Amino acid sequence: MWPPGSASQPPPSPAAATGLHPAARPVSLQCRLSMCPARSLLLVATLVLLDHLSLARNLPVATSDPGMFPCLHHSQNLLRAVSNMLQKARQTLEFYPCTSEEIDHEDITKDKTSTVEACLPLELTKNGSCLASRKTSFMMALCLSSIYEDLKMYQVEFKTMNAKLLMDPKRQIFLDQNMLAVIDELMQALNFNSETVPQKSSLEEPDFYKTKIKLCILLHAFRIRAVTIDRVMSYLNAS
Repeated sequence: MWPPGSASQPPPSPAAATGLHPAARPVSLQCRLSMCPARSLLLVATLVLLDHLSLARNLPVATSDPGMFPCLHHSQNLLRAVSNMLQKARQTLEFYPCTSEEIDHEDITKDKTSTVEACLPLELTKNGSCLASRKTSFMMALCLSSIYEDLKMYQVEFKTMNAKLLMDPKRQIFLDQNMLAVIDELMQALNFNSETVPQKSSLEEPDFYKTKIKLCILLHAFRIRAVTIDRVMSYLNAS
């Protein structure tokens, strides 16, 4: 039992006990990834479940904070933008197979990038143009580079698809330009140099029905990847 007069007072936090600001604590007091196995395993399991089992629906968006590094801000904007675009597609294309239960799930990054595996390193160290300037591990650099390559592939696919949708006489649906802009902003924040992927072109007459179904498939897959990216950036911001 608590002593008289202190029943409602919680025990002092480690920061209060040391009298130090969290940023000024000795290294021995910081909760490193290697010293917090339970927390690390929980985060690892969360990422794998979200990306492989597609259970990342209705994820609450974290509140923006001026102190966050830019990558987290951009990843939150990305998740919000693709979620809004997917909702719009499902409403507009109500007579098309556009729900997660109706579509044939497809991952255009399969065998091309390794985001899920690369973003589950044993040690995560902030680095990069949009992260704190510190020495990075090889796995962390691979993680951010893989995220960049994912974004680049989806960007090309969405631009190619939008060009076809603009040719549709019905002008039923187009890609949200805000989503395309947010993809570009996060890529710029990550600041990785890579070869430019040429936009695909076809001389065949576009099949607008198939294009709209493909749009639904891509949006579902991209939202799952956006959730994974946001989880990675949230972890980096908190670590």
